[in-house]
Amino acid sequence: MNKSSQKLEQISRQCDSHISFYKYNSQNTLSDKYKKGRVDASLWLNEMIYFFLNKEKNFLHDFDEEIKRQKVKVNNVKNPNYKQGLIDELSIIQELIHDRDFN
Repeated sequence: MNKSSQKLEQISRQCDSHISFYKYNSQNTLSDKYKKGRVDASLWLNEMIYFFLNKEKNFLHDFDEEIKRQKVKVNNVKNPNYKQGLIDELSIIQELIHDRDFN
């Protein structure tokens, strides 16, 4: 997991903490509108974090799909040695993408 994902997950946990505090803590003397604003902002932030984390997960899938498209194009290359070199390199990278230990 990269640093951006870790940071977003940390922020999400903080938002969850704020939601609980402002929604269920009856001891604070803040106005209901203020508390609702804090809760709504935290909920919105959590939705955005979810969106961006899912978007990041799709990057690897999109990269793999582009490699598949390139492999189809490579089939038109005339020089067999050059063509095989391209295919081998693209295949190795695809294996890394699908290797759970590498991720």
